[in-house]
Amino acid sequence: MDFKFTVNRTIQLEETSSTQDVAKELAPLCKEDGILIITKKQTAGRGRFERVWESKEGGLYFSLILRPNAKTMPLDLLSIKAGRAVAQTLKDLYNIKSKIKLPNDVLAFDGKEYKKISGILIETSAQADGGLDWIALGIGIDTNNTPSKKLNAASVKQLTKKQADNQELLQKFLQNFAK
Repeated sequence: MDFKFTVNRTIQLEETSSTQDVAKELAPLCKEDGILIITKKQTAGRGRFERVWESKEGGLYFSLILRPNAKTMPLDLLSIKAGRAVAQTLKDLYNIKSKIKLPNDVLAFDGKEYKKISGILIETSAQADGGLDWIALGIGIDTNNTPSKKLNAASVKQLTKKQADNQELLQKFLQNFAK
């Protein structure tokens, strides 16, 4: 990947339909790289194929607007790198064993089985020459929320029996992702 990553601007929202919606509206209007959009709650969070992503208050939900410097960007590699950064962050802060489920999930081990703890969504806009104008990288991490019983999912709080600090988790993720 041929781009450097830093957060240049942060947009903090109490509630939104989806941070990806905000990113997709904002990206064509400004040429700034490294915009972070974060919210406490999403009313219409989604994953790939428009699957619903439960986004109850307490979780960590954010999108990054990235502007690649290269003509092409291996998006599958970006998803893997983001997943690795999530997994490393969970290990660093909470000693949670996790693994990536390709192409866009992070699963955490609860002592018996792996359960979904994070999802990644990448949406893009292409230029006329085939390069990418922008990338919206959306990430949801179940931290202090309680995922629905019907989902094979877990949260940091459920696994550690402690309240997670979403701001600390976000900052550690951003550091790991920048590496």
